[in-house]
Amino acid sequence: MILIINICKEELHYLEFVKPIEDILNIAEEPFMTKHYLKLTKKDIDSSHRIIITGTSLKDMSYSKDLSKFKFLLSYDKPVLAICGGMQALCSIYGCKLVKGLEIGLKPIVFSAEFLGVNPGDDGSREVYTLHNFAIKDDDTFKKHFHIYAKTDCKGIDVVQAVKHKHLKHFGVLFHPEVRNKDMIKNFLGI
Repeated sequence: MILIINICKEELHYLEFVKPIEDILNIAEEPFMTKHYLKLTKKDIDSSHRIIITGTSLKDMSYSKDLSKFKFLLSYDKPVLAICGGMQALCSIYGCKLVKGLEIGLKPIVFSAEFLGVNPGDDGSREVYTLHNFAIKDDDTFKKHFHIYAKTDCKGIDVVQAVKHKHLKHFGVLFHPEVRNKDMIKNFLGI
């Protein structure tokens, strides 16, 4: 069972950030369960064989006040795909800091190594859909836990777009593959 963790505060945002992921899993005929992060139980987590953490709207940072709800990821040894706000939560539980970095719309990025099916041998570039106010600070704390697979420049700030934990199969993307690059979610299902 795939556990989709919804981090949206407003129910209306479910349609934009959660439903497209559910649609991808339905087409792939993958069984899943969607739960809001505030309603997660140990049984939900233990019964999952992988987790997808959704993003949310630009003005919704409520999940960042409840980071303790994500601490279970520190010892979750199954695959995780954390999208946008989900990536921010994933990195934050390791002590990583957020920095301002507003990006909205389509943006080309280049991957430095194979990442969820993107092969840098084919020039590694993808056009991705971004929608975020904050990015992860690329500092020593971040580098202690994560490898960077793609970055962009946002008005002189390096914005980390794709990461993988150094020891776990935990992937994070700041962009929204459920909007553009749905194949990355499908490739995550095969990990």
